Amino acid sequence: MSDSTVGASVAATDKAMVVVTGPMGAGKSTVATAVADALGVPHRDSDHDLEALTGKPGVQLAAEHDVAVLHRLEAAVLLGALADDRPTVVSAAASVVEDEWCRMALAARATTVVLTAPVDELLRRAATGEHRRPMTAEELTALMARRQPLFDAVADLTIDARQPADEVAEAVLAHLRRR
Repeated sequence: MSDSTVGASVAATDKAMVVVTGPMGAGKSTVATAVADALGVPHRDSDHDLEALTGKPGVQLAAEHDVAVLHRLEAAVLLGALADDRPTVVSAAASVVEDEWCRMALAARATTVVLTAPVDELLRRAATGEHRRPMTAEELTALMARRQPLFDAVADLTIDARQPADEVAEAVLAHLRRR
């Protein structure tokens, strides 16, 4: 089955969305873009959608308000993306798994891919992006411990993101071909 056929098959199911999530620095945007390109469908990035909605990046929203406000907005952005009927690949903020409505929408509307990596790798990668809020190893470890059961609950596929992004994207595409 070619990737364009996979794209048509995704479009023909109740789960016309593919959502790539995981902790910051896992490579969600890179992988989701590659998957969307291969499927010939649009890619929506929650960071871009959030900034288009508010005029500010998430890191600035968290600093000006608080992290809880940022997370509520990230949940709203995902729910908006999932309300669209067009097949799309979405890279979603990790915080969305903490929102019950988002978990229900993911189960109903999306094939959910969770990217994982060790905390030290995530911190190394996160340090390269100005759009991410800074975290210590202890903060990220605690956050991951709290979110891991939620990631597990929503995941249709979990992938170690230490692999090159093209290999991760191919694993997602292979999973979609098997559906």
